[in-house]
Amino acid sequence: MKFNLTRRTKRRLMWASLLALIIATALDGSKRTIADLIWPDDAAPWEKVTAVYYPDREKLIVFEFAGESLNSVAECRDVVFARALQNGDPDLKRGSYECAIGFYRQYGDIGVYRLTVQ
Repeated sequence: MKFNLTRRTKRRLMWASLLALIIATALDGSKRTIADLIWPDDAAPWEKVTAVYYPDREKLIVFEFAGESLNSVAECRDVVFARALQNGDPDLKRGSYECAIGFYRQYGDIGVYRLTVQ
């Protein structure tokens, strides 16, 4: 007995598999995995970016939240450079910054982000 799949059946199987994968991913809560795969250097559409500005790169324990709930790394950089300009350091020669992407957990005073970039 020979079993032949028609193009229509193959197409239906592909869509059913894709739908099953999406449902399994949503139920598993692995949005973070999808974000890592598709957006390795920027925020996924459902993630927010937090801008952290360090006025003195030698003292990284002193920092300011320059912006929260930003939509992209580019927006984070704009906010940080505006804060640095207000601080008299328009080229960030004295200061530094980080863009923390995708807040996932809080452990006491420490927040866990998917990714931090400059």
